[in-house]
Amino acid sequence: MQEYRRDQRGNHKSMGPDNFTAQSEKTYVGYRNVVEELRKRILPASSVLIATHDYPDPDCLASAWGIYHLLRHWGIENPVITFGGFVGRSENRTMLRVLGMKVKPLVVVTPTDFERVILVDTFPASGNLSLPTKARTDAVIDHHPRANSDSTSFFCDVREEIGATSTLVTQYLRAAHCPIPETLATALFYGIKTDTRDMSRNVSHEDLECYRTLFDWVDHRLLSRIEFPDRDVEYFRMLHRAAGNMLLLQKVGYTHLGLVSTPDHIAEIADLFLSLETLEWTIVSGVFEDQIFYSVRSKESETAGQKAQLIARRLNGSGGGHSSMAAGRIPMSGLPENRVRERFIEVIENEFGVSRHDVESLITGQ
Repeated sequence: MQEYRRDQRGNHKSMGPDNFTAQSEKTYVGYRNVVEELRKRILPASSVLIATHDYPDPDCLASAWGIYHLLRHWGIENPVITFGGFVGRSENRTMLRVLGMKVKPLVVVTPTDFERVILVDTFPASGNLSLPTKARTDAVIDHHPRANSDSTSFFCDVREEIGATSTLVTQYLRAAHCPIPETLATALFYGIKTDTRDMSRNVSHEDLECYRTLFDWVDHRLLSRIEFPDRDVEYFRMLHRAAGNMLLLQKVGYTHLGLVSTPDHIAEIADLFLSLETLEWTIVSGVFEDQIFYSVRSKESETAGQKAQLIARRLNGSGGGHSSMAAGRIPMSGLPENRVRERFIEVIENEFGVSRHDVESLITGQ
């Protein structure tokens, strides 16, 4: 059930365009024109699939849910949000549950049954998108850097200068005069907060404006439940394994988690260990479904996306991302895990200019 604020008379209220601070007329008109173009591309369809990348993070989930609300505002009754993997991180699972977000795994969805398909926080033919290649693409809404491709056949709004797709979707909702209930405001706020590391990286003026405005409409009780979720025993065992395997290669920290139940854990550990004061980089890998997934994080360098892409290219995988956070995956192709991991470490040594001849264990200090 959607939650709305109540006015003094007890009537339901929701956040609307008037709640935003003053914005340049040029920017506002620009978004109105973009949203109108999207509306023309989608309507008069009555069935729309919203597809995200395989293992959606909070920004991805919030953005998809925002587009879901926009489509409902346009009269499309039952849009469907889907992704090819699953949600594994505790915060993200809690987000889905406490905010009442409805999603369907791609395995139970037939994309060709839908009149329109919108990709959110991802791009066609991405390595982290399991949507069948024969599936249509009518619109793409994203903020990730991407290789050049022909996007003339569909609506494409990719803004690399914006720190979170949730910011872009918030601007869409504002331009369309679409009400934003408290639960959606909470999701969008959390999406912006996490993808910008609480407004500390890749932050644009639009991110800041949306963050400030959404803050007043957030259900902070629910947000606290999302940010501080209950965790299962596996999480703490994974922390133990990550610390035990952590190698300090001068400025680079690398750990391998072995077999993981979800790739989300790999990104989670990469974020956590970046706080180690001696490190400039963290690289974390793990095995999932006969692939090695990896995450790259940096404190100061703005080349994480390039590094992830170079690693993938050297090992016949796919990778990329932002300036300070990136990821990729490498097929194991039937090879033993230790052999692929050894090659992975060799590539790290080469790309980051470090050597195992000068390595220290995080736990033993030797």
